[in-house]
Amino acid sequence: WLPKEQRSAALGLVLLLGTAVLITSWWLYLRHERINIEHNIVLAETELTRLKDVAQTVERATMRKAELAERLDLIERLRATMRAPMRLLETVSHSVPHGLWLLEIKQVGTTVQMDGRAMSLTPVTDFAKQMQESGFFQMPVEIVSTTSEVVEEVPVIRFVMKAEMLSVGPKA
Repeated sequence: WLPKEQRSAALGLVLLLGTAVLITSWWLYLRHERINIEHNIVLAETELTRLKDVAQTVERATMRKAELAERLDLIERLRATMRAPMRLLETVSHSVPHGLWLLEIKQVGTTVQMDGRAMSLTPVTDFAKQMQESGFFQMPVEIVSTTSEVVEEVPVIRFVMKAEMLSVGPKA
């Protein structure tokens, strides 16, 4: 239906229009992809902001947990420190034999010095032995000195004893 001379022009026009349609389609496809990518970037940035907030919350919680763990450790150390004198007095009171009485107990660090009197040397040695066997003191419990004196017309033995507490005494 077209003359021969116009066929090549028509074919060129069809190819030109086809190329224009393909280029337009390609441009629309790329535009659509760009819009999708920009939308995904906005979503990713929003998610990144949310995750940064979550990371800060986790970091604060971790710091708070470490602070609380440190406080709990301090409380436990304070409780152990409070229990140590009580355990010392319990150990000493359970170890005092008949015929012996204590005048003074001094504690400096882990060193405990006990001054007392006894009716004879036997209760003093029994007391030292009981203290060693308690498991609360390092070996040996040392009798530093013994002297004879008279109290209300009764002869007694005055003694000084030293012992080193173990860093971890027996459990109460």
